[in-house]
Amino acid sequence: MKCSIGLIVAALVSGTMLGQQPAETPVSGATAPAAAPALSPAPTPTPSLVENIIKLWKANLSEDFLKKYISGSELAKDLSAEDIVRLRNAGLPESLISAVSERKAAAVGGMPPAVPGAAPAVPAVVPAPSPTPAPTPATTARWEGLTKRNSGIVLIKSRWDSGVLEWKDETLRWTDARDSSKNVLLTAKQITEQQLTCLKKAGGNECFEWVVKSKDQEHRFRDVAWQQGENAKAQEVFKFMKTLYPNLVSSQVPVDAK
Repeated sequence: MKCSIGLIVAALVSGTMLGQQPAETPVSGATAPAAAPALSPAPTPTPSLVENIIKLWKANLSEDFLKKYISGSELAKDLSAEDIVRLRNAGLPESLISAVSERKAAAVGGMPPAVPGAAPAVPAVVPAPSPTPAPTPATTARWEGLTKRNSGIVLIKSRWDSGVLEWKDETLRWTDARDSSKNVLLTAKQITEQQLTCLKKAGGNECFEWVVKSKDQEHRFRDVAWQQGENAKAQEVFKFMKTLYPNLVSSQVPVDAK
């Protein structure tokens, strides 16, 4: 009897153990499987230019406003036939549709079409023109055919002496044709002023005499044929000195008679 009860208890324990599944023991260092990532929402497509124009037109915006909007848009290609039909079905006038097409054509036409396999065009660099140097004024000059006025009272001889006027080594030299005692020598530092004496005339003054002054001297020169209206040399000396020494006091003095 005791043996039968032991067999029954053993059978019950064995059945219980066979019906149970051992619990899984987590392995040290193992990570749990990652959760599946959440799907991000699809990006909202950007409205095309045609869609924006139709939207603005339906909002009762003026034609002038839409033309300004079109002119400021970045465009890449001409309108397709489908785009034109969409704009026309939306009620847009042909003038607005043409404005869109012209704007796109201008955006494309600004650059020449690319040739496959060709190197990109490089704009030619045009060198800037070099500035033309200002002419250097001459430092020497010689004037023949001039006369120098005698100082003082002249009774018998002419008041005007012939000779040669010369500028050299920053020095003004007058060489008298007959009397060397009348020669003149003035350095640039000694010259304080120059004048051009001009006869008053209704149609414009006639400048006929060049005057050079130092601190204590004054010398007057005229063309040999000044009485016949030849005054070129006197004016030439005045311009030469004014160009060579722009800070020199230079003036034109009007007179009533020669």
